[in-house]
Formats: sequence, structure tokens, C-alpha cells
Amino acid sequence: MKKLEICRDLIDSIDTQIIELYEKRMEVVKDVIEYKIENDLPIYDQNRESLMLEKNLSKIKNEKYKKYYSDVLNGFLKASKEYQKDILSKGK
Repeated sequence: MKKLEICRDLIDSIDTQIIELYEKRMEVVKDVIEYKIENDLPIYDQNRESLMLEKNLSKIKNEKYKKYYSDVLNGFLKASKEYQKDILSKGK
């Protein structure tokens, strides 16, 4: 039982770090949409997303984690696009 508690504490600590990085990421996403608005660019950029997925997945050293990290990246992309849409709709 002690080992499970230790593992859960570690996961909680890692989650806190991920949250901090996620908030920083979303602040940068805000800058991205501001640029896109100023330059009349669309929210969705298939080429950029494909390159980002490929680049980031290539950084995963443990092959068995790639499939799962792909889900994480796609979640980030979905959240980023939704956030951009929210900002765009408030700007109009």
C-alpha cells in the first residue's frame, strides 16, 4: 500500500508541473491567435499540426508510449483551437 501512495504522490507532483507548462502553452496560444487575427490567417493549419505531431512524437524514446502521447498532443491541439476560436469570437 505504501508504494501505491508514493506513486500517486509522484503523479500528483508531475501533474502539477504539467499544469504549469500547460498554462504557459496556452498563453503562447493567445499570442498565436492575436498574430493570426492581425494577419488574417485561419486557426487551423494542417501543415503545422502534422509537423508538430511528427516532431514531438519523434522525441518519445519509449516506443510503447508514442500512441498514448499522440492522444495527449491531439488533446492539446484541440484545446488550442477551441481557445483560439473563443478569443476570435470575442474579438468580433
